[in-house]
Amino acid sequence: MTIRITTPTTTTGGGVPSAQFTYINHGEGYAPGWRREFSRTGDEMTGNLCLKNDGRVNFCIMNEDGTPRMWLFKDKGGDGVHINNGHDGGGDFIFGKDGSFYASAVRAGIGKKLSMTSDNNSTLTATFNLWGDANRPTVVELDDDQGWHLYSQRNPDGSIVFTVNGDITANRKLNVGAATFSSDGNVNGSMWEGWLSTWMSNAFASRDNNINTRSTWDYVNQTFVRDVRAGYKEYARVWQAYGYDDTPPYVITGVINSNSDDLVDGL
Repeated sequence: MTIRITTPTTTTGGGVPSAQFTYINHGEGYAPGWRREFSRTGDEMTGNLCLKNDGRVNFCIMNEDGTPRMWLFKDKGGDGVHINNGHDGGGDFIFGKDGSFYASAVRAGIGKKLSMTSDNNSTLTATFNLWGDANRPTVVELDDDQGWHLYSQRNPDGSIVFTVNGDITANRKLNVGAATFSSDGNVNGSMWEGWLSTWMSNAFASRDNNINTRSTWDYVNQTFVRDVRAGYKEYARVWQAYGYDDTPPYVITGVINSNSDDLVDGL
């Protein structure tokens, strides 16, 4: 035997509106009594609501015409809890079993947004990680499956180091303190009192001016010895006496000792 009683939409005296009560008594083997069914217009409960099934079981929010606008499910043995926007699309938001949150894009901000996205066509997986230890208190690091790309690090003394594991390309210029490295190769800094190209131009001009004040070729040729030419070779025996002089303008260029004594024989 089954008896159902439905209450009106409005009640007085603390009654429950829009509710349905069911009395069931099927004889021996059954526990007869009244049970209250959930109201289709809204209800509440104090215990757990369990959906028991080994297959996929969805919790869905629908429009009046039956169009789903939100699905919530978790597959048995799946990767985590899935939430999506139903008919509106956009892919699943996944609360993974590894503690990670997966989404096609993550955006922070209401007006102007900061976004982190993935086009899902990269060869490797990348990780943006915040970590630290006693020697490196704060490190913001970008890695992929083959190693790290770059990091920004706060040192124990409060200074900051930015390091890249590869090349850096600047389309315009690099600023290092008050110095500037331009894309055309020029350098500007206090060492050069401005641009390096200007300093070099002034330095070369100054050296050119100093060169102009040096001796000319004509002055050297007419003032200094240019070459030496020796005359025909002559030979003379040395006199066995003191005060021997050669006849000018000859120059002694060698001596000869043709025997084994200690005396020079000829010039």
